[in-house]
Amino acid sequence: MIIIADLGATNARFCVTKDCLTYSNKANYQINDFDSVEELCFTYLQDKGLKNVKMAVIGVAAPILEDKVSFVNNNLEFSIKNLEKKIFSGGLIVVNDLELQAYALFNLKDGDLSYIGQKNLTHGPKILVAPGTGLGLAGILGENVIATEAGHINISDKEMRSDLKVVMDRFAKENHRAPTYEDFLSGKGITYFYKAFSGESNTKLSSEEILLARRDDYSLKTIEVLHYLLSSYLRYMALVWGAHGGVLLSGSIVNSLLLEEDYQEFRDTFEDSETMRDFMRAVPLAIVLIEEIGYVGGLELSKKLK
Repeated sequence: MIIIADLGATNARFCVTKDCLTYSNKANYQINDFDSVEELCFTYLQDKGLKNVKMAVIGVAAPILEDKVSFVNNNLEFSIKNLEKKIFSGGLIVVNDLELQAYALFNLKDGDLSYIGQKNLTHGPKILVAPGTGLGLAGILGENVIATEAGHINISDKEMRSDLKVVMDRFAKENHRAPTYEDFLSGKGITYFYKAFSGESNTKLSSEEILLARRDDYSLKTIEVLHYLLSSYLRYMALVWGAHGGVLLSGSIVNSLLLEEDYQEFRDTFEDSETMRDFMRAVPLAIVLIEEIGYVGGLELSKKLK
């Protein structure tokens, strides 16, 4: 039996697999309720009455720097060697959370993708991008997945249209630094844009509520700017990676932000390159519809522990 854990910045999701094909015993915890990853793992094992589970695949919202793992958007950190010694002596795989999700793309089925434009995935290089509490990106090259921290790149000056510049200047003044793509293409970014456009500094609307309120002028403005910023970010990342195999989006934010009625304008902005328009027109662009994509990716990775 192998534990699969998807530890994001906000939620810690667990399940187990016996056959590396199916999973069960799902659980979801608020990550800020715990002081350590060890406590999280022990709590899950106790809650589900699981004994003698000595193997795990864990995705973390953090860069993997040798043995030490420090989360980007919360205060947790741990040693991979110590976690293996204390709990998972039978085998432990720790990867970036977007890397974990990207392994789900190796076994796509009909209906797993919603294409933005009629261009199917090819065998070339691909990227998976997931806006959430942060902004994750993983590259897929053949059978290999490469984790990145590409969400922390500063926003290009070329994208500085007037309505975006106002918000960027406000952010820089308040935070004494230039904004990164993660600052805006995330749950906190959605709320920040809404507050900036509406002037409601104490709004109680969640990021999801803002995206669903399409009759609200300020929500519509927020959505429109986010469409522009996300599609242009994807263009840059596709060019950097040479991702002619496909650009894929995942996560609950994407499913609320991008509706089919938005696809054409989103695709047009994605292709809007002065020098590489033909390349961009050929790049497949799609939303991944796989539910619990971290678990599905974990199943693929768990095969390495058998």
